[in-house]
Amino acid sequence: MKKKLSRDDEALLGLARENGLRGVKESQAQILLPLSRAELISLAQYLEEEGRIRILGFSPLFLISRESVDFLGRKIVAYIAKFHRNHPGENGVSLDQLKNRFDIPVKILLLALKALVHDGTLRGDGSGYALEGFERQLPPREEKILGALEEMSLTSERPALSSRDLQEKLGLTAAKLESLLDILVERKKIVRSRDGFFLHSRWLDDLVARIRSSARRELTVADFKAMTGLSRKYAIPLLELLDEMGVTRRRGATREIL
Repeated sequence: MKKKLSRDDEALLGLARENGLRGVKESQAQILLPLSRAELISLAQYLEEEGRIRILGFSPLFLISRESVDFLGRKIVAYIAKFHRNHPGENGVSLDQLKNRFDIPVKILLLALKALVHDGTLRGDGSGYALEGFERQLPPREEKILGALEEMSLTSERPALSSRDLQEKLGLTAAKLESLLDILVERKKIVRSRDGFFLHSRWLDDLVARIRSSARRELTVADFKAMTGLSRKYAIPLLELLDEMGVTRRRGATREIL
């Protein structure tokens, strides 16, 4: 249960609600409330703890009401859903498109997007956003190629494949292959390592399960090569991927299994 607000609390919250998506600048708040800067910041922090506002900056103070952030979130979701309906073959909406659509301070837009990604409504990497669960709809020929790519990543003698391997086998341009691989990553069918290798998600999940269910507490490169049958060329990037995933942690020449 939220506490009853004081007169100053109500005044600042009322200003935030009135300003909506413009947010409240420190200079505006000081006109309304004859408080010192320290008192104003303390007041804003209290309202944020109560879940009434969100602070976007302290130097100078800049804040927005929680209702406004939620309202913006609903608008963003509706806009992206409409974009998906009109452009089913595209990955999603770019940040620049969202900036042009919503003429508001960028800090506020980014705050709303971060909240939507955090709660699982959207997926995005800071440059583009899509509804969680959305899958691009491709022509039948391209869906067939996607199926072939996924099958190759699952049944290849080498679990870790490079873009060059796939490009040579399928006869695709580098740009087209990259586009199709991105779709498989979006669909969580394959995983891309930082070194540019691709692995099928099912194979990787099985490997993680084997590592965690083993009696080992640490793993050497030689152990890992024996476990997977991979050469050092592929074993090292995969171990680094497992480090990034939090499955292992490098300690000198060995990996600690977490």
